[in-house]
Amino acid sequence: MTFVSYAQNFEDVMLWRALKHVQNGFYVDVGAQHPVVDSVSKAFYAYGWRGIHIEPVPEYAELLRKDRPDETVLQIALADTEGTLELNVIPDTGLSTAVDAYAQRHQVERGYERQRIQVPVLTLKSALKFLVGKDVHWLKIDVEGFEERVLNGWDTQVLRPWIMVVEATIPNSPKTDYASWDPILTTADYQFVYFDGLNRFYIAKEHAELAEAFSCPPNVFDDTILDASSHLCRGVIASYQARQEAAAWAQKSDAHAAAIREQELNARLTREQSDHTTSQTRTKWLENEWNAAKAKIDELNHHNHNWRTMANGLNHELQSVYASKSWRITSPLRKIMLATNRGLTLLSLQMRWLLRLTKRMTKPLAVWAIRQTIAKPTLKAYALSVLTKHPHLMQHLRQFAMRSGLIAGSNMPSQINQRVYLGSNPKNVAGAYPPDLSEQSIKELPPRVVRIYSDLQKAINVRRSNAHCN
Repeated sequence: MTFVSYAQNFEDVMLWRALKHVQNGFYVDVGAQHPVVDSVSKAFYAYGWRGIHIEPVPEYAELLRKDRPDETVLQIALADTEGTLELNVIPDTGLSTAVDAYAQRHQVERGYERQRIQVPVLTLKSALKFLVGKDVHWLKIDVEGFEERVLNGWDTQVLRPWIMVVEATIPNSPKTDYASWDPILTTADYQFVYFDGLNRFYIAKEHAELAEAFSCPPNVFDDTILDASSHLCRGVIASYQARQEAAAWAQKSDAHAAAIREQELNARLTREQSDHTTSQTRTKWLENEWNAAKAKIDELNHHNHNWRTMANGLNHELQSVYASKSWRITSPLRKIMLATNRGLTLLSLQMRWLLRLTKRMTKPLAVWAIRQTIAKPTLKAYALSVLTKHPHLMQHLRQFAMRSGLIAGSNMPSQINQRVYLGSNPKNVAGAYPPDLSEQSIKELPPRVVRIYSDLQKAINVRRSNAHCN
């Protein structure tokens, strides 16, 4: 069965190689730290072993109680005397130590902060006195430079673990530091059998048969895999996590892109559905319009048919009239009536022309006659006596004279009044003359009127000459 290793330097692999034949064994882990990460006991616990954990750091002691509720956790420190001591706690590491020099070095070299706490201290003898007569298959000591003090508090005759594992280097350094406490183990009849670069392994002489298991370091034949918490897997795990994160990010990006695409497609579908609904509405409207237009066309065709039928009937009747005997008999009469109508129309046009011509000629002659009447007092008095009997005619002539500027009116300029009211001076009376007509107007007059107008012009010229001589 494949063995899962949790320890930081394959300590559990070496111990399992030597002790895997033991069922439900027992262990003591001094400086146990985390219940999983870099734990020497975790693999054995999984195989049904149980034991005692000695851990003075409160954080790790609590984690051990939660992860191993069926095991004993002693939250104490070990030394060669009992009482209390000041422990330098370096959080989140396995470097907490009771040696001030090591704590200061960690702070200087690595920038670790330390917290000083007071912890109770027992000897290994007094802390494990209840194990007298019980087999302890392995005991590990990892106390960051305090190993000698711990071993000095051990009763080698009462507590005889089959295998002892003790950290043998200066904390956080490959330099060995075991000369001061190695004699304690050898004197107690323990045989050194293996050094893994960090720890020294010792076998009790009464179990010398286990030494063969430490003849070589961990290898492929130990059928071992590393737990993900092992620091040896951190690079692989980091790479795997990076790939997982990249894949998750790509999946998230793909999902985001897919979501955006889905939103776009949904929006497009909504628009197309709206357009389809609009098209259906438009199509229905056009269909209704088509039906209405078709009905109107049918109605117009029906009316057209009726009108055509009626027109054909009327045309038939007209042709019947044209073909009738009465129409042929009355044909000369219709021609006479047509000629008569044309003659009357022409006569009407000539009369209208003569009336317009007479009107154009009558106005200048009327103006000249009124001027002559005004200029001669006797004629004026006689005209007034006659017009008094015809007030309507008198009013009409007065308005005509005023419009023509022959007599004074409220809207006539003063120079016209001066021109019309010439007084009794004979010279002024001689200045009243008939109007001058243009050549075009004379050409439009009848020959008789032209002769009268010519005679008047001659008489006026003679009068002007006489008035000038006087």
